[in-house]
Amino acid sequence: MFADPTHIEATIGEDPEEIAPVRDAVHDLAARAGYAERADDLALAIDELIANAQEHGAAPIRVVADANGDRGVHVEVCDSGSGFDWAEAVREHPPLPGSRRGRGLWIVRQLVDRVTVERGDDDATRIRVDLEQAA
Repeated sequence: MFADPTHIEATIGEDPEEIAPVRDAVHDLAARAGYAERADDLALAIDELIANAQEHGAAPIRVVADANGDRGVHVEVCDSGSGFDWAEAVREHPPLPGSRRGRGLWIVRQLVDRVTVERGDDDATRIRVDLEQAA
């Protein structure tokens, strides 16, 4: 599905079944780049980000991943939704027991080395996650 072993680009819609091939490709890219011990964590983080984009954002959802060997693995998930309040969505502590929302991005933060969010000039929400250290 993805020809370049160090770069992935995919555009998906609102169908949850579209997540698995992208998630698996990102997992394989991380493993090939020397991050095999963290590939499962990255795949889970990407799964969560795409699912969030499908539920709260707007298609099309674009995923771009690059592996730069010792410089890390970087993945960006971009959607055209209306965005969200990052400070409210991501906390330093886990959500309270019984909370109905707010776990996904907190979990993503636990799985990767860095999470950045920006709103583009095109009103797209871009969330970038980075693995910077191999396990």
